[in-house]
Amino acid sequence: MKTAFKKLIHEPLIHFLFISLGFFFVYDLLNPQTADESKIITISQNRVGLLIQGFEKTWTRPPTAQELTKIIDDYALNEIYSREAIALGLGENDEVIRRRLRQKMEFILQDISALQQPTTQELTQYFQQHSENYQEEALYSFEQKYLTTNRSSKQLKQLIAKQKQRILSGQNPQGDTSLIAADFAKMSVYHINRQFGKYFNEVLDKAPLNQWVGPVKSGLGLHFIKVSQRIDGKILPLMQVKEQVIKDWQHQQSIDFTNKYQQELLLQYDVIVAKQVSDLLSVKDSSPVEK
Repeated sequence: MKTAFKKLIHEPLIHFLFISLGFFFVYDLLNPQTADESKIITISQNRVGLLIQGFEKTWTRPPTAQELTKIIDDYALNEIYSREAIALGLGENDEVIRRRLRQKMEFILQDISALQQPTTQELTQYFQQHSENYQEEALYSFEQKYLTTNRSSKQLKQLIAKQKQRILSGQNPQGDTSLIAADFAKMSVYHINRQFGKYFNEVLDKAPLNQWVGPVKSGLGLHFIKVSQRIDGKILPLMQVKEQVIKDWQHQQSIDFTNKYQQELLLQYDVIVAKQVSDLLSVKDSSPVEK
C-alpha cells in the first residue's frame, strides 16, 4: 500500500493537478467573487426620503415601518421590472416610451434654462417688446336689450325689424324680460366675457359710441347694445409686474433654448428619408399629402 502511494505521488499528472488547484486557490484569494451588478438595486437615503415625502403628500402623515417596507419594495420592483423589460428589448420601437424619454429630456432642458436670470437691460427690452401683455383690462359701460331666440324664426325676424325701426325713429329698442341687467358700468373684459360668452368684448370694441346697434349674438341670445364709454387699459409699470415679466422671459428663453438644442441635434445626425417621401416634401403647394 505504501509503495503504491509513493508511486502515486511521483506521477506527473498528480503534480499537475495539485499545481492547478494551487493556482485556482491563489486566484480566488486575489479576485474574490462579486455579485452581478445588474442584479443589485441600491436605494440611497435620499431616495428613501423622497419616497417618504411622496407618501406624506398623499396621506398627510408619515408611513409606518410596515408601509415604508412596502414602499421600498414597490420602488425596487419598478426598477427590476424596468431592467428586465430592457433586457428583453420591450422598449424598442415603443412610441409611448420614446415620447416619455423625449419629454424627460425636454424637462431637463427647461430646468437648465430656468436657471438663467435676465439682466436689467434684457428684462427692460423684453418688457418693452411685450408691453401689451402687462396692461390693465379695458373697461366698458353699455346698455343692452335682450331678445330670446325661444320663438319661431318668423316671429324673431318681425321683432328684430320692429326694434330696428324704433332705433331709426330715435327711440330705444325694447327687449324681453330677463334676469340680465340692462345697464353695465365700467365692466372689465373678464366679467363681460364671463357673463355674455367668450369674445363678446370684441363686439363692444367694434360698436360706435352712443348708438344702438344690433342685434348681436352672445352665449345667452341676441342683444341690441349701446356702448357709452370705453376705457383702454393702461400699461402697468415694470416694477409692478417685474416678477411676472421675469417668469415670461424665462419661459421664452426655455423655448428658444430647446429649439436651438433641437436644431443642433438634427445637425449631428444624418436623417435619411425615403425618396418617395422626399419628393412629397419638395412640393411647395399647401395641398394635403396623400398616403
